[in-house]
Amino acid sequence: MNVTKTVAELCALIIDEMYGELPSRIFSMLLTRGRSTILDLEQSMEMTRSKIRHGLAVLQQYNLLYWHLDPGAQHAFYEANVENAYYLIRAGKILEMVETSYGPPAKDVMQNLLLSGQTRIGDLVVAYQERIEQDNKQKAASPDEESYKSNLLVKSTGQLNSVICRLVEAELIDLVTADTFESPDDILKKVEKEVNDKHFYGGVRGTKAKIEYQEKLAERLREVRSEPKSLKRKLEQNGSSAKRRKLLGGGMTNGLVEDEMDPALDPQQVIRVNYEKCTVDLRNRRLVQYASDLFGDTTSYVYAQLLRHLTKDISRCRLDPLVDHYGEKEDGVPAQKFVTTAEILDSLKTAIDLSVGLGKTTRKMLSKKAATAIHPRPPMMKSLIQEAEVQGDASSDEEDDAETTDDEDYDGDYKPPPLKGVNGNHGTNGVNGVNGSARADDKDQEIVWDRPNQLRQHLLILAESNQHLVRHCGIDEWTVDFELVMASMRVSELDTVIEQTTGPKGLRLARILRARGKLDEKALPTIAMMQKAELQRKLLEMQSAGFVHVQEVPREPKADVKKSFFLWYSDLDKTRDRVLDTSYRTMMHCIQVLEALRHKDRDVLSTTRRSDVKGKEEEMLRQEYFQRYKRFLQSEKMLFSQIMRVDDLVAILRDF
Repeated sequence: MNVTKTVAELCALIIDEMYGELPSRIFSMLLTRGRSTILDLEQSMEMTRSKIRHGLAVLQQYNLLYWHLDPGAQHAFYEANVENAYYLIRAGKILEMVETSYGPPAKDVMQNLLLSGQTRIGDLVVAYQERIEQDNKQKAASPDEESYKSNLLVKSTGQLNSVICRLVEAELIDLVTADTFESPDDILKKVEKEVNDKHFYGGVRGTKAKIEYQEKLAERLREVRSEPKSLKRKLEQNGSSAKRRKLLGGGMTNGLVEDEMDPALDPQQVIRVNYEKCTVDLRNRRLVQYASDLFGDTTSYVYAQLLRHLTKDISRCRLDPLVDHYGEKEDGVPAQKFVTTAEILDSLKTAIDLSVGLGKTTRKMLSKKAATAIHPRPPMMKSLIQEAEVQGDASSDEEDDAETTDDEDYDGDYKPPPLKGVNGNHGTNGVNGVNGSARADDKDQEIVWDRPNQLRQHLLILAESNQHLVRHCGIDEWTVDFELVMASMRVSELDTVIEQTTGPKGLRLARILRARGKLDEKALPTIAMMQKAELQRKLLEMQSAGFVHVQEVPREPKADVKKSFFLWYSDLDKTRDRVLDTSYRTMMHCIQVLEALRHKDRDVLSTTRRSDVKGKEEEMLRQEYFQRYKRFLQSEKMLFSQIMRVDDLVAILRDF
């Protein structure tokens, strides 16, 4: 993450909002000075050592700093963790995502982890046990125990253990290990030293040795990265929680309740929220919403199931080129995860009607070649040099193209694999028989698809879209090129910002410059079909907003403004950085306005915090004070909503 002055100020404001002024000041000083010891902070901030230790303890509890202790050194070095500091602003989105995917009890556990920071499992169990016992006492003291309604979402320690197991298997919760608080640079230096001492004591010499060194380094870094996932691997040895619940069928087996089937966790293990995996799930939700806006709810639901299978083992959105490289196929193309049609069909709810969202058409109107095209390689990896015509037998892909004729039926060569009782098919493919072919009395009759073929049509809709949300990478195999999809979405978001800021003409100019490259100011009026004066005003407006830029090219060695070319161009990276900086400033302004409103209504807010007033504001407060309190709550809600909307843009442009 690029730490600018604006980002540093925003993170300091977020920590001040969440945990108070002392941790915020220490965090800000760490960003200003860089890696520092307690002695350095004591001299810079003119604070007592006890206060600094207390602030550092708060930051460490919530995973907001890195620390490193060299062997034999007397003082540890501390460094600010800017990524986790910014992730605090997404706590509400993370909780909403967890509730939607895993239920209210999982949201309650995740919320407690966000509030308490890194926590021992035993301490979490004790806290929930106390709440459960208190609720049981209230139920016993209630005059009518049968009508007593409990507010607890987690009703037993067994259910708590089960919820934690599910979140660990989903990688939303990680173990805290010895390397958790090491910065990425410190981990890399430590691993490099280990590899050199163990395998390359005499140094790395030669091309072959350099390649081997990179492989050893990447392998060791993957081992370090996988240490927090050790609990997940231990749970998966006995089968995942989904398989255990499927075997139970939602009831009891041999006297064991569903929640008691999960293995008991070690109470001494320390867990924390894994923000990187949360970001992956938030990206999936954003892509599903994007698909829903384009194609409807049914197709977006199919897309959500595909993404869930595809990202099950993806731990982060942005891949590290040093570590996250895949093995290679025989033809040299990097391997990529894919999902089969049967896997998606097996996860669909039987109540979902897949015929909704599919157009009804005749065979004559179907595209035979384009719709069933298979693209085994991502678009960016296609060779720029076309295959030369050679004598001899044709390659397999050429034979496939040669066999395809205009007289073939749509999906005529597609034969889905036999499904064993998936979604009520009972070994067949629904109304169309075993072969899954379309049923039509004549060529002009509308085609009737069975459930597997209906699912395939939704996937083909996603694959054939201009956004390329899905790639058909093999027979019954589907994948998503996240980098290409998110790049397209980033361009779409930037275009929306440009249009809202400078209008449709500004967007048209930006697209022209993006497509044509650098253009002379004299040629632009003709291409853009605009008057010269109007064009100049619009270009200056866009330049001040950071959407276009100008380059002066002198005609002669001696620079002269009157004898120079002025080339206008649009740079997506510069535009993205400018929009990000504006977004950070907008969020900062919202937090500052909220703090000013709190100071203005501090007398009312101090009264509402009293135990005898909380929850009874309308009854206990005078009408004037209650109206002020309502206006403050409405303003607070609007400011937080604005921050969330701006964060959606930041996530697309920077994190996804």
